[in-house]
Amino acid sequence: MATQSHAQAVKSLNSGAGRRRFVFKTFSQRIEEIDVDVFRSLDPHKPEPSEGSSFFRDCLVEWRELNTAEDFISFYDEMLPFVQTLPQIILQKEIILSNLLSRLDMKGRLSLEPILRLIAALSRDLLEDFIPFLQKVSNSMVLLLGSGADREPEIIEQIFTSWSCIMMYLQKYLTRDVVNILKVTKKLRFYPKDYIQEFMAESVSFLLRNAPVDQINRGVRKVMSEVVSKPLETRKSGVSALLFYAMKGFSSKLHSRAEQVLKLLLHSEVIGSGDTDLEGNIFVFVTFVIIIKSSFTIYVFVTGLNPVVEVVITVFQRLCEELQPSELKYLLQREQTEIYESASSGHTRHLTHLLSLFISTLQIDNVHRTIDFEQVLELVKLLIETFIMPSSMQKDGDQSYDEVVDKLLSLMLCILDGLHSGTHVGALAKLSMQWAPIFEMRNKSFMTFIKVLLSKDTSIVHSFRTSITSALMDFVITLEDEAMYLLVKFLEKLESLSFCLLEEKSKQGISRVCIFLQENISCWIGKINDAVHKGPSYVEFRETDLAHIWGIITCYSYMADFQANPSLLMEFVDALDRLLMVNSETVTALPRRVWESLIGAGLASYQRLSFTNMAKCDELPLDKFLYFAKNYKFSIPILSAVADFLDSLDSSTTQADDTHKKYRLELEAGKAIDAFNIFSENLCHSDKQIRLLTLRILCHYQSLNSEKSPFNQPSENDMIIDGHNDNVRHLIIFLFQVLHSLLAIEATPLSIATSRKVVLLISKIQMELLAKRICDAYIPLVFNSVIGIFHNRFNYLWNPAMECLVVMVNDYHSLVWEICMRFMGKCVSNFVSHSLQSDQGNSELHGSHDDLLGCFNQFVGPSYDDTPTPTVLSLLIKSLQKVSTFVESRSRQIIPLFLKFLGYEIADLSSVRSFSLEACKGKVWKGVLGDWLNLLKLMHNPKAFYLSQFLKEVLQYRLLDDNDPEVQLKVLECLLNWKDEYLVPYAQNLRNLVNPKTLRDELTRWSISRESNLVSEQHRDSLVPLVIRLLVPKVRNLKTLASRKAASVHHRKAVIGFLAELDINELPLFFYLLIKPLQIASSGVDDVSELIWSSPTTPANFDSSAVLRHFTMENIKSLSSKKIYGFLHVSEEILGVFDESRIKPVLDTLIGSVVRILASCAPSIDEEDGGAEKQSMVMLLWV
Repeated sequence: MATQSHAQAVKSLNSGAGRRRFVFKTFSQRIEEIDVDVFRSLDPHKPEPSEGSSFFRDCLVEWRELNTAEDFISFYDEMLPFVQTLPQIILQKEIILSNLLSRLDMKGRLSLEPILRLIAALSRDLLEDFIPFLQKVSNSMVLLLGSGADREPEIIEQIFTSWSCIMMYLQKYLTRDVVNILKVTKKLRFYPKDYIQEFMAESVSFLLRNAPVDQINRGVRKVMSEVVSKPLETRKSGVSALLFYAMKGFSSKLHSRAEQVLKLLLHSEVIGSGDTDLEGNIFVFVTFVIIIKSSFTIYVFVTGLNPVVEVVITVFQRLCEELQPSELKYLLQREQTEIYESASSGHTRHLTHLLSLFISTLQIDNVHRTIDFEQVLELVKLLIETFIMPSSMQKDGDQSYDEVVDKLLSLMLCILDGLHSGTHVGALAKLSMQWAPIFEMRNKSFMTFIKVLLSKDTSIVHSFRTSITSALMDFVITLEDEAMYLLVKFLEKLESLSFCLLEEKSKQGISRVCIFLQENISCWIGKINDAVHKGPSYVEFRETDLAHIWGIITCYSYMADFQANPSLLMEFVDALDRLLMVNSETVTALPRRVWESLIGAGLASYQRLSFTNMAKCDELPLDKFLYFAKNYKFSIPILSAVADFLDSLDSSTTQADDTHKKYRLELEAGKAIDAFNIFSENLCHSDKQIRLLTLRILCHYQSLNSEKSPFNQPSENDMIIDGHNDNVRHLIIFLFQVLHSLLAIEATPLSIATSRKVVLLISKIQMELLAKRICDAYIPLVFNSVIGIFHNRFNYLWNPAMECLVVMVNDYHSLVWEICMRFMGKCVSNFVSHSLQSDQGNSELHGSHDDLLGCFNQFVGPSYDDTPTPTVLSLLIKSLQKVSTFVESRSRQIIPLFLKFLGYEIADLSSVRSFSLEACKGKVWKGVLGDWLNLLKLMHNPKAFYLSQFLKEVLQYRLLDDNDPEVQLKVLECLLNWKDEYLVPYAQNLRNLVNPKTLRDELTRWSISRESNLVSEQHRDSLVPLVIRLLVPKVRNLKTLASRKAASVHHRKAVIGFLAELDINELPLFFYLLIKPLQIASSGVDDVSELIWSSPTTPANFDSSAVLRHFTMENIKSLSSKKIYGFLHVSEEILGVFDESRIKPVLDTLIGSVVRILASCAPSIDEEDGGAEKQSMVMLLWV
């Protein structure tokens, strides 16, 4: 007999083709394979029971041969005497059904299939008499699914096979009252899992399809009322699935009853039933237009609809995905017919619902290939004439008419997508005149329509360019930010089309806009000048105001063909420059970088206007552009404008021009040194754009060793140099190329494919550095650029860059060492002060970019992704490890940086304890600490270090007892460099104690007891405290000992036993270090602090009161439960390992600490959250 031990679910194997054939199927795959189509099954079907028997008895006997599960066998033995004949079954029906339903439990999962089949067989025997029991059966199935059956595909198939059979057997009776069966199945139809809803909808839809017309009508209205009463997502999905299966037929066709259901769904009383609740109160739905961009099109989804419309939309979308083209055409034709009738009758709310449905249908991809757009365009034409034309504008105040207009605009956008994606591109040209009335509108809905229209393909915008121009010209005069945003986007589109394609009317409109922009710029110049003369507080500026002027400046740059005046932009930029002469991070309550970005926008617009008009180059203010770049060297918009200006200037002049000679004076070699000094810092900036733009600017300066232009390769005559002077020739060539090589490194998109090219460029620079073929003036630039390479999140470049850095520190240390120290100091300061927001927030976007303020914010601070500061610092330290001999001679600069990294103030090194705990947390900090320690380990003469003694105390009294064995080992190696006589003889023993792999063996072989004589008496006073500091972490933290918890516990007992060999007067340090986390959390200096953080001058006596002083309620609560557990376990093991003489001095302390921990747990022991955890802790305390 099969029992519960056999009732484990067996996963099925994937039987499909391919390499991964024998892989367990996923849950979704197993759900998809469920087939409960009993209505069209070809399996043998008994029309009548055996002679003298019943369907129930035949099924019971059949399954007795097929199933030996314990629950089923017990049911068989119990019920068989009562089911011999049909009259018996009818008489005992309640008892039989109760017994069956009581066994619908996951505990008897092997019996579920026969039990469910017996329920279906019972319904076939009882027929109409079974209907009163349907509610019980439905509720039992819901409970069964809720107990875990909804995660078992096999059981799900068994449940719905049984239920579908019941629906089939009782079809004749259930179709008489469809509403009743809908009430009975309510919980199953709205079950939270969508796949359960699908199976249930398929079985119930069988009744709906076969019911009389009046019952279909009542059934559809009933399910819609369920959605209206509680518009939950589960109800919407359940109802939409039921209606979908009711309409779906065979072979991608509609069912014969779909016509009736479709007529009901499109009827105004049904689809509009969600506009009012059951008591007749009108719902007000706020409509939102959601624009979702895909790779090819933009979909406009309208939310906020009444729930019935959402259900109908879902049904139609599912049908469109399943139906064949001929059926799909019929469905679309019915929708259009209803829209025509509703528009002609003036039922605007009904028309709104139908348009929402039609829009959602058009957004489906396969609809574009099926629909007749000529008919749809005729429909839109009718709607425009009815609701948009001037004759009907008197109705505009009606909310229902506004909703119709909104839907009409959304429909037009969908039509444009369909025409563009299909073979109807030629129809776009005809729509401009047909849809002209739309562009006479001046409301928010129309602005949303224009925004979406401008985001579409250029050819679509080109078709409506005249109408858009006319509308935007009127909008922009209103000074609305949204209108300015649309104008910016429109002018960007027009630039790609060329203004010459515009009609005369459009050109006149843009000319009016040009005058409007000029007036606004002049007005802003006046406001800024007032702020300069009367004080920044005189004029109030908001961020939206700056976004608006940014939009004006950006639009003005496209007015080159309309007599725009570039000098006006230069006046604007000069006014801003005077305003920013105030040395403050904020100007008029706005960040300085926001104002700087406006300067960049003005310079960029000036550059575009000047070179579009092909202005004379001798009129171009190159000196001003360079001035702004030097004064605002960290502003990306300004650097970008200057770099673009220099590129355009270079391409528009030739070497023979007088203008070329004039502007070369600003970029001559004599001025290059000053530029190098100013811009050098930019090249190690974390923002890649700043580095790239700076290199673009520097590449325009003349080479320091050549009078030739850096933009023209030397001719053959220029390259004729004496044979013995080939090195000079190579020098000139590479001086010309070094900045360009750095620019190529930054400009190359980083990937595996391009990494080799970049690595070769870095290696080339390294070879030139080794050969001394780079001028000294370029060395700081190269050094900062190499640091800049570290900021790229691409570690394939880091090792070559480190090698290049090592060469410069070795061979050019007089030029680069101070730069290196300044940058490391900056990194350490950021680390200590937690000023890492630039690293963590660089990738944050400034909200939505589909409005003017969002675009302006993106322009002000574009997002970028760089290597975090800790990683860059780590790479620098690793580079210095390769030149440790040189670094050792610069300990006066290195050691203070290390101490600052550890959280110390260099001006106040009063004690080892005087560090900032907040500055020294986290895995990242621990990783960089390891790099620092590796660097110190390679510096072999620490006695000559700056602050040597304090550094040694920090290593010994603070870092040596770290929980990380790797850190401990590195600290130990650093201490061994001091070559103290009490350490050197025991170096290997100490290393073995630190290493978890050799710890156990070392504890066995070595002993520090006085009787063993393995430790010299003269070394004991200094060595024993150091050994204790090495071993205390092994006691405090099990993770440092072994990977398995059981092994760690044994290792900890061994460590405690090893320390138990110490003399009584040597143990106080061990107990004090156990409470070091509490001591760090407290303040003040006492005997405990002196022993933990320094080496006492006299032997320490254990002070119980000094230890218990740290066990305050606040300190204990600041510790995690794990640390408290650990301390209690350690206390327990100490009591078990230490002998009486060693435990007696600390017994009061251990008991007192345990009592204080118990007191801290008492207030929260009865709390629901964490109550069980605290109770287990209290139980541990009583051990």
